[in-house]
Amino acid sequence: MAGPESSWPHGSQDPIGQANEFLVWAPLITQSGGGLHVFLPVLDRGLDAVIHRLNDGAYLALQVKGKTYLQSNEAPIAVYEKHLFTPDQLVIGTHLDGDHLGPFVLVADAATFRRKAGRMMDRGRLMLVADMPIHPIPGHSWTEDLVPFAKLAERLGATKLETPLALELEPPSDEDRLVGSWGELEVIRRLAFLEDCGLFRPFPDNETNEVLIRRLATGSTIGLQVKTSQLSEPNAYRKILINKSNFVPAPTTFVVALAWMVPERRFHETCLVIPSEVVPALASIDGRNYELHFHPAGSNMPSRLDRYRVPLESLTETFDKLLDRLT
Repeated sequence: MAGPESSWPHGSQDPIGQANEFLVWAPLITQSGGGLHVFLPVLDRGLDAVIHRLNDGAYLALQVKGKTYLQSNEAPIAVYEKHLFTPDQLVIGTHLDGDHLGPFVLVADAATFRRKAGRMMDRGRLMLVADMPIHPIPGHSWTEDLVPFAKLAERLGATKLETPLALELEPPSDEDRLVGSWGELEVIRRLAFLEDCGLFRPFPDNETNEVLIRRLATGSTIGLQVKTSQLSEPNAYRKILINKSNFVPAPTTFVVALAWMVPERRFHETCLVIPSEVVPALASIDGRNYELHFHPAGSNMPSRLDRYRVPLESLTETFDKLLDRLT
């Protein structure tokens, strides 16, 4: 068994802590029938995941803390106080019993955790400690926050999806997938300069949002679907196809379109940032897809997409302002 120090946060390099987290993520997906989508951080900045709850579009920020050893019937867990960013952030405490989790988990929002937890200092940093019981104990201060592990998704407000999300009938070519990944990584690279934000990717990647930006201090969250077209010359244009079957417009979701200049092996200096809610009105229908025409260099003819053209170098500033509007 691990010693007492294993319960304290050590960051993303702790293999037992990571295993514990994945023992939570997989059941959240299966219990909800896909109604909860898991987004994991590109860089660990204190949040272990952001969960997208599909029935109402809410984003839930989670920290998962596990313990492998017991003190009587308690498994103490600890969270750095500075990593509780917003009052509605959730702390999930687990007891890792061998290769599986115990039958009960602790679920408390940050406001509750701050109020009930004990305090201690760890190398100059304030830690909040909960003496989590591994099963309900009458009169124990944390018993009311215990949830049967089998009902964790229900505790997070999930409504089980009866019909699985439709899949692509014709998957993109390997070349398109590769260039598409370049576009997503370029967007992530630029948004990483939002120093007060965390970036998250979905696991699995099966919904509208392919990247999440979350302002840590306020909880403001924006989801992005990134589309990357290949252009053979600067004045060319390409169609942008958006799968209708899993596209869910929302005020906090945007489509970002980039162009990869094939001969020059660089991204075009202009991109599109389109609110998802206007896509159905702007696009034509091409079978199972919405279709938009992306002309990065512009044309002599006015386009309904002109108002959404943004210099690629200002992408960070653009989303900084959009996050401000959500605060």
